[in-house]
Amino acid sequence: MIRPQRSPEIGLPLRYLATGMGAWLLAAAAVPLLASRLISGFDDPEVFALTHLVVLGWVTMTLMGALFQLFPVALQATLAAPRLARWNYFVYTGGVAGFVPSFYFNWTPGVAGFGSLAVLGILIFAAVLAVSYRTVRTRHPMGLFVLCGLAWLLVTIGFGLTWALDWQFQWFAITPNMLAAHVHAGLAGWLGCTLIGVSYKLMELFALAHRRSWRTAHVLLALWNGSLAGLVLGLLLWPGSIEVRVAATALAGAVLLFAADLFQMWRGRRRRRVSVEQGHVAVSLVSLLVAAGLGVLLSTGVEVSPRVFVAYGYAAIMGGFGFAIAGRYQKILPFLTWVHRYSRGPGPTAPPLLQDLVDERLGWLSLLVLTAGYAATLGGLLAGSPVAVLGGGSVYAAGAVLGLGAVRLTLLPARATRRSSPAATLPGSRTGTSAPPSP
Repeated sequence: MIRPQRSPEIGLPLRYLATGMGAWLLAAAAVPLLASRLISGFDDPEVFALTHLVVLGWVTMTLMGALFQLFPVALQATLAAPRLARWNYFVYTGGVAGFVPSFYFNWTPGVAGFGSLAVLGILIFAAVLAVSYRTVRTRHPMGLFVLCGLAWLLVTIGFGLTWALDWQFQWFAITPNMLAAHVHAGLAGWLGCTLIGVSYKLMELFALAHRRSWRTAHVLLALWNGSLAGLVLGLLLWPGSIEVRVAATALAGAVLLFAADLFQMWRGRRRRRVSVEQGHVAVSLVSLLVAAGLGVLLSTGVEVSPRVFVAYGYAAIMGGFGFAIAGRYQKILPFLTWVHRYSRGPGPTAPPLLQDLVDERLGWLSLLVLTAGYAATLGGLLAGSPVAVLGGGSVYAAGAVLGLGAVRLTLLPARATRRSSPAATLPGSRTGTSAPPSP
């Protein structure tokens, strides 16, 4: 059951989402500019800066905004301390805005100081959601996956803050396996768990793909977190061991299970029309499978060029998680706009359809351009071609501009629909609650 009246005021999620979109454009523009650095490998301050711009500035910033909107609405909860959540935007954004350039210019005091500020922002965010769980009124896998994601987020920032302070004070040598544990806790733990839970809920909501049993999702929850815990511990305690290879293979199996389960859910949908957002999800799932395959290969300890590690990260972050995030802009922003402008009841004119708030043709064009640029960049990283990375990254950046252009209508003043539409209800909601009519 969806309760739009539980949604916080629009300024809370929107500021996070808008800042995340800005970081996306900046990161997309930075990839072609750093083509030669990316080919050289991951152990470079400029590559670290780009990675954290994407993970903290784009993906995590966007997930914060999305969860502040979806958590209370989808799980029938009350968001705790919304005023603190609003002020935390400035804490977190200030930390990331100083942390990324400090990495880029190899300024260790800034990495430690601004990194600590970003960690504070993450702790406040996690605390707000954790306290909000007391008010959850519905059981759904999204709630469990997000809870696990928050736990992995705390593990990730624990690693990250320790590594950042160590970079300043030189307590001990940070090995590649320590960095790998930090990376996988953040990517597969925080981002992976959260996006899986959100994907299940949004597929149910926007594609009308309801199911009676979530048994597979619960199996996935156990397999995903168990294999990831084994992988992180193995990287820290037994690098290069059989335990690492077994855990990496199990995690790849969990990726395959998620892709198959979400596809099965999509096949049983009642809304048959394929949306732009679903196209993004398809590219995301393929990229996650590619990243999982590369991860298993790297876990064997086979000798490869450092650029293969960069390609692995690019496939997971920009491909698997990036396309999922970019596609959700096509749904979350219109839904957010619709809920706050039109869900309070019928007005003097018929409310617009969700499709009236998005330029769908531009959205499909953006997806095609993004996919072409992403594939060329990934191929360039694997082949060691800075020219291909430069060209592919430039095409991807153009696709990002088109993608944000497709949702520009959500920021314009309210307007009536082009055709009349009777009042409707949100899927699973009580009658009388106005809902966004769908195509």
